[in-house]
Amino acid sequence: MTDVTNWDLYWNYEQGDCYRANLVYSAYCSPDKKHFCQWFHRDNKYHRDEYENSLWTDELLEDRFRRELKYHERASKVMPVLDIVDIDEKARKVIYAWPGDDFLMQTFRLSREEVLPDWQEQWISLIEKMWSANITKLSLHPNSWTVRDGVLVPFNWFYCYDTDTGTDSFENMSIQISQGRKENVYPILERFNIDWEKQYPVKQLQLIAFNSFRNNYPSELIDRIIEKL
Repeated sequence: MTDVTNWDLYWNYEQGDCYRANLVYSAYCSPDKKHFCQWFHRDNKYHRDEYENSLWTDELLEDRFRRELKYHERASKVMPVLDIVDIDEKARKVIYAWPGDDFLMQTFRLSREEVLPDWQEQWISLIEKMWSANITKLSLHPNSWTVRDGVLVPFNWFYCYDTDTGTDSFENMSIQISQGRKENVYPILERFNIDWEKQYPVKQLQLIAFNSFRNNYPSELIDRIIEKL
């Protein structure tokens, strides 16, 4: 099993602030930045809110770990994905070959078009491929994608559902939604008359998710993908 003891916690930086790259697992990067670890446990140096950590039971973390493996495997049949180097089932670790940073950090000092000129077309194409594989992915933030050899690659598959049968409520999902995202979501829920506690088909949930990302992506891009729902 890969030893990540001396690996660095992986952080995102934006507008001078440092924050977690993920709210569910603890993220680590190897010293040479060639490997990335999703460890589905709550490292209190990374996840510092004790109450939040208390909500993440072993059952929930096990579920997200299994989803990560399940949907990564399914996606790998229709699109580029990160290569898995190692899996530690007992500890709930997934080690990926890593291009050095996520898309958010790859574009920290450069525009997205400088990093990947056709990123918008690739983004839409990949989401359509997910649907073709019966995957609805709600982890759509720029830090859930990366660029490898001129190709946009999605990761963070733990926040996925079967498109044809999946349902959930925003109440259940709220544990893995950041406070900033929730503030974006609340008015959208009101606009679409969505009940916080009610179960909805995941395509309806994805409509809300797309709209909540208008601050992260061009609004025209969001409009284009919504037209395809």
